[in-house]
Amino acid sequence: MQNKSEKISLSISIIIFLLLGILFFFLYQKIENNIGISKQTQISLQTEMEKRQEIKNFNDSFKSIAMDKTLFETHFVQSSNIVPFLNTIGQMASSVGTKLEVSSIEVAKDNTGLIMEMNNTGSFLQVYRFITLLENSPYELEFSSLDISTIPPSQTDKNKSTKGKVWQATLKMKLISFI
Repeated sequence: MQNKSEKISLSISIIIFLLLGILFFFLYQKIENNIGISKQTQISLQTEMEKRQEIKNFNDSFKSIAMDKTLFETHFVQSSNIVPFLNTIGQMASSVGTKLEVSSIEVAKDNTGLIMEMNNTGSFLQVYRFITLLENSPYELEFSSLDISTIPPSQTDKNKSTKGKVWQATLKMKLISFI
C-alpha cells in the first residue's frame, strides 16, 4: 500500500512539475513578446520625439531666416517703394545737420539701378559725415561723381547766422540695390 501511495505521489508530483513547466514556458513566451512590443514602442516613441525635435528646429530656423530675410530686404529698394529710401537719406542728412536737396532721380537705362543727383549743404564736417553715412548705409551705392566746394557768402541764406564757410557737396550716385 505504501508503494502504491508513493507511486501516486510521484505521479502527482510529475504532473504538477510538467504543468508548472508548461506554465513557466507559457509565461516566459508572454514576457518575451511583451519585451519585443516594448522595444518596438520605445523605438517608435524615439522616432516620434526625433521628428518633433526636427519640426521644432525647423520652426526655429524658419523664424531666424524670416528675421534675416526682413533684414536682407531692407538692403534693397523696390521700384514701388522709393519714398522710404529717400526719407532714410533725408533723415541721414538731418541727423548730421545738413540740408539735402534731391535734384533728379531716374532709373538707369540698363535697369541696373536708380541714378540720383543731390546737393548737400552745411559745414565741411557735416557734409563729410553725411557722405560717410551714405558710404556706410545698408544700401549698395556707387558714386559716379562727387564735387565738394565752398559756397560764396553772396549765395548763402542771409537770415542764417553761419559760423565759418558753408560747403556744398554735389553727389551723383547709383543705387545698385534697386529692384
